[in-house]
Amino acid sequence: MDAVKVAYGQCGAIVRRAGSSFYWGMRLLPPPKRAAVYAVYAWCRVCDDAVDEAEGADAAQRLEAAADLVRVAFGAHWREADHPVAQALGDAVRRFCLPAEPFWELVEGMRMDLVPAVYATFADVRRYCEKVAGTVGRILVEIFGYRDPDARRLAVDMGIALQLTNILRDLREDMARGRLYLPQEDLAAAGLDLQDLASRHPGPAFDRLMALELSRAQAYYARAARLLGLLAEDARLAAGMLYGVYYAIWSQIRAHPRQVLTRRVGLSLPRRMGILGRAVWQAIRS
Repeated sequence: MDAVKVAYGQCGAIVRRAGSSFYWGMRLLPPPKRAAVYAVYAWCRVCDDAVDEAEGADAAQRLEAAADLVRVAFGAHWREADHPVAQALGDAVRRFCLPAEPFWELVEGMRMDLVPAVYATFADVRRYCEKVAGTVGRILVEIFGYRDPDARRLAVDMGIALQLTNILRDLREDMARGRLYLPQEDLAAAGLDLQDLASRHPGPAFDRLMALELSRAQAYYARAARLLGLLAEDARLAAGMLYGVYYAIWSQIRAHPRQVLTRRVGLSLPRRMGILGRAVWQAIRS
């Protein structure tokens, strides 16, 4: 069997083991695009694991190893790579003319997670989101294909919308790791301090904070919705599924904001199937 095909298969297995909604949504893409997206996601998984599963010098070393995979993928000898992610990514880079810059910006964003950070303003948080998620949007939109160059800007908005949702959904886990991605200016405006947030005894101040954060994410979702109609027809269903899953998570948090302090918000299988049905209907109409 061709080594590149084997490498793509291994990337798909990495994504499947991650248990992400991303895996099933991207199965709706035609095989060449699906394989390329899995290669990108598998690399992103390597980056995430570096900063989530390790600390200090070990985390920095693992993240540098993830960066090395990109160097190999964009290098002349990518076919001889000894890592399946580098090999599959090398093929995807050439098949879809993927730009190198978003990969390096994503690594830079991941480096921001290596040290405790305080985000003073939403502008600071937005820059972080652009690096760790907007970059993924910039990469994936080139694989999806589009009929209007405005799709590239809207893909960044979609990445930011999804990352803002992740920030709210993962609030409890991130605080346990010593991370807080909510702007200090927002906590102050809501009348909440870090000690109040860490106590996990929510009151009206926490509700005000969540209302502000949810409203910001909603604005990005509203802009990103335009992206779906600009994509190549064979990618709209998968992108619609991804958008729908995250928007449903956002909606579930909006309905009960305090739950993020006690559990990780997720979607049931029937809810996911309903989202798939709506995505199919939207793809048919567009």
